[in-house]
Amino acid sequence: MPITDRYGRPVTGLRISVTPDCNLNCVFCHREGIPRGNRDLMTPEEIERITRIAMEFGVESVKITGGEPMLRADILEIVERLGKLGLRDLSMTTNGYRLRELAGALKDRGLMRVNISLHTVDPVKFAWITGFRDLEKGETTFKHTVEAIKKSIEVGFDPVKLNVVVMKNVNENELHDLIKFAEDLNSSGRVILQLIELVSCGSAPKIFAKYHFDLTSLEREVGAMAVKKVVRRLHLRTQYRLPNGVWIEFVKPMNNYVFCMNDNRLRITHDGEFKPCLMRNDNHIPFLNAMRSGADDEELKKLFLKAVEAREPFWKP
Repeated sequence: MPITDRYGRPVTGLRISVTPDCNLNCVFCHREGIPRGNRDLMTPEEIERITRIAMEFGVESVKITGGEPMLRADILEIVERLGKLGLRDLSMTTNGYRLRELAGALKDRGLMRVNISLHTVDPVKFAWITGFRDLEKGETTFKHTVEAIKKSIEVGFDPVKLNVVVMKNVNENELHDLIKFAEDLNSSGRVILQLIELVSCGSAPKIFAKYHFDLTSLEREVGAMAVKKVVRRLHLRTQYRLPNGVWIEFVKPMNNYVFCMNDNRLRITHDGEFKPCLMRNDNHIPFLNAMRSGADDEELKKLFLKAVEAREPFWKP
């Protein structure tokens, strides 16, 4: 049985940032809620060790995040170490950088699925969203991202989720274009469009105020087209299956108590701290210094339990 926090929420997953660095500069990026600062990175051995500790308390899934995880020269070793632990689920969020080249090797080492950021199917918008001043470079990166998505399907990642942060007056009118894009990829049935609400964490207040878009209207439109609806355990997110086989999932965290009350993941920062809440930086529980100072597993377990105890819903009724 997994451990539960004081609000009765089981902790069954870790979301591990392996680097704060990224090759893109997306206008809205929250950087996993981690402020720029300490550049010290956990080693593959340290990532494996803290994951083993968490698994003793019922953690069964890990998502590798960044920054951009593929910037780690040792990303294959990280995945291989985690892939041997017997996790129920091992996934990665990426913008597709190096994924064309490494997808097969990652799959062979135990990675099961990927989330790939693709916030628009318009190459010009893509260049702007991802921070390219050079339009040609932005359009080339868009092409590489699409190739990475196709390669991910080819090697058998299941599912392949396309992360789309919806922004007012930018891409909120692209629903049908995104559906068509996913449909063209979806002969295998493994592609899920994940429409994500912009959050205030990490985004400058002006960015959030200017670009935040309430997903309610899009979900209503998708729901009217759907032939099937599923409610996931994580955050009670809704997924809809369209007649063409495309699945669409909605991620709506802002001011959403239900979302918070059904969060089962504990975050770990690139520099070795437990982060109990995406939206807060005042309750981190450091463990890396203790680990490097010779802490045994029992000491690390106490820090893990302290982090679980610190969890509380950011949004309340």
